Amino acid sequence: MALRGVRNSDGYLIKSLPSGHPFPLEYGLQPEFKAANVTTLNEAFQFSVNRFGDQCCLATRCLLAREQQEVNGRIMEKLEHGEYTWETYNQVSESVHNVGLGVRMRGINPLDRVVVFAETRAEWLIAALGCLQHRITVVTVYSNLPDYAVAHCINETEVSLLFTSYNLLPRFERILPQCPKVTTIVVMEDQLEGIGDYSTISTSVTIVPFNDLERPNPQSVLVDIPAPEGEDVAILMYTSGSTGTPKGVELTHTNILASMIAFSTQVLVGPEDRYLAFLPLAHIIELATEVTTLALGATIYYSSPFTLTNTSTKVKAGCVGDSRKAKPTFFVSVPLLLERIIKGVKQKVETQGRLKSSIFKAALKISKHIPALSGLTDRIVFKRVQEEFGGHLKLIAVGGAPISVDIIRDMKTIFNITVQVGYGATETAASCTSMDGDETVLGHTGAPNVGVFLKLEDWEEGGYRTTDRPNSRGEIIVGGSFIAKGYYKMPEATEAAFFDENGIRWFRTGDIGEIDSRGCVTIIDRKKDLVKLNTGEYVALSNLECKLKTLPDVDNICVIADSTKSCVVAVVVVLLETLQKVASSLYIKHDNLIGEELCNNSQIKGAILKQLQSHGTRCGLNRREVPADITLTTEPWTPDSGLVTASLKLKRRPIIQHFQHNITNMYSNLD
Repeated sequence: MALRGVRNSDGYLIKSLPSGHPFPLEYGLQPEFKAANVTTLNEAFQFSVNRFGDQCCLATRCLLAREQQEVNGRIMEKLEHGEYTWETYNQVSESVHNVGLGVRMRGINPLDRVVVFAETRAEWLIAALGCLQHRITVVTVYSNLPDYAVAHCINETEVSLLFTSYNLLPRFERILPQCPKVTTIVVMEDQLEGIGDYSTISTSVTIVPFNDLERPNPQSVLVDIPAPEGEDVAILMYTSGSTGTPKGVELTHTNILASMIAFSTQVLVGPEDRYLAFLPLAHIIELATEVTTLALGATIYYSSPFTLTNTSTKVKAGCVGDSRKAKPTFFVSVPLLLERIIKGVKQKVETQGRLKSSIFKAALKISKHIPALSGLTDRIVFKRVQEEFGGHLKLIAVGGAPISVDIIRDMKTIFNITVQVGYGATETAASCTSMDGDETVLGHTGAPNVGVFLKLEDWEEGGYRTTDRPNSRGEIIVGGSFIAKGYYKMPEATEAAFFDENGIRWFRTGDIGEIDSRGCVTIIDRKKDLVKLNTGEYVALSNLECKLKTLPDVDNICVIADSTKSCVVAVVVVLLETLQKVASSLYIKHDNLIGEELCNNSQIKGAILKQLQSHGTRCGLNRREVPADITLTTEPWTPDSGLVTASLKLKRRPIIQHFQHNITNMYSNLD
């Protein structure tokens, strides 16, 4: 089989051609950036404007109406959108220029910092690029972080000006008293409500509509525009806080440009492509993808997980989701969203009767085993499903957490697309490894990206060694020009995670990987997720969750392991419809039962536990890895709940705290 990665003369794993020769560094955006002398993000954006000036750049849907509706006993916001409208690269460039000058006119100087605390939208990117033009560091903060964490990010970076949105502005009634240095808040408007009512916000803070910054200011000609440098900290990106207080990761222009070049060598994207943006821009994978998309001349269509498809939670009945209007050719996702897409498709098919369900399953099986017939099954069976995403989708890049091979196969088959799995971290500017588009072997995360050096180190405690056979195993250490400077104001943490060796900057990922004979990397463990049971056996929690989540009735799951016990238990999120379906199969009357009552029903819980245990065994888990007991809940784990990050990773500690009573009871019943 074709090689993907080889070891260089220093023993580091690097990307290779199928022949085994090192992959050429002068590829993708690299030679073009070199010819144009691009060394910073603002120069990269100007490179795009010069090449694609009158082409579509950023697109936003018109919001026509919003209303509140009661759904399953909850009040939900429902939105009605119209068409997408867009700005050209030249128009966006003018907005970027004006916003940057507007920030300077409000007392912010080069090398100062500005916070952007908003949802993913065109104004977010414009604000960031405007600041970067003036050598101002952009501090990114996830919009779903709790108030105390937002205040921590603001105070630690000592900012006086921040950007937020109409939706998030009311939170500053609580946050501002904790942030005495903030003097100005720039508000990205709502299309219907403007900046809204801010009468409860402290009068000591000036509220500025974003539109005011976008307008030309005659006095701004007096502002000197400095030249940023490659080693300037461009983005101070606060992590999602999955393991505690968010850490600020210092990413330079050079770091992010290296990631952009790597991305451009992995995907075939050009001016004719349309990118659907819905992950948080405070997440490095989304930010890196968007700036790369602009460098390649494509159009970014803004969306959100709540308006993505016709069935998304905020789409008003009878209205069309963003994907149908945008007709994207590619997007970036996290595994949980793809899992929900596949489960949603299969559940919808099940409701269409036995005949259609049988045809769908047969077509799925045929297409997987006889790829030559995929064109026929596309036209006859899968076409309507593909139209949910506009019918033009070619590529999904996925990363951020482990993903099941079955989910990848289903996405590739049903949507007739390329699915490329990648691996990276905030500290690596999103770049470590990624699968090639023509990959046929699944279950790994590909070889190192262009410019990435990768090596393994023994982790004796977990029993992983580089001398293991057939594949070398150990903690993944990555190096290259994309590795961050370190953690902001955290010298001890920086020293523990980063180091310099042989002229290369390195980062200890904390992930355990193995390298196969083709030079591909598989993530097999995470040091912090590995728990030793009292039997002496280790269980890898993330690996168990990845496999157990493929059970259709499981919406989400957190496996809990107590090192003083001999088994694992789990908290399982299920949909109300699932509980009702199981209740009906057990002849339990459920018309007047609410979700909590169904979750606590011992027969229903027993039936789902039995399903989960059987599924775990089919997935190859041993008896210590299959949950011995479960707690059911219908409460969705969203970023707003504080139980998952903005990229939908589990926040294990808050989940354990939230369900501590249930966990104690489960283990007590098992003793």
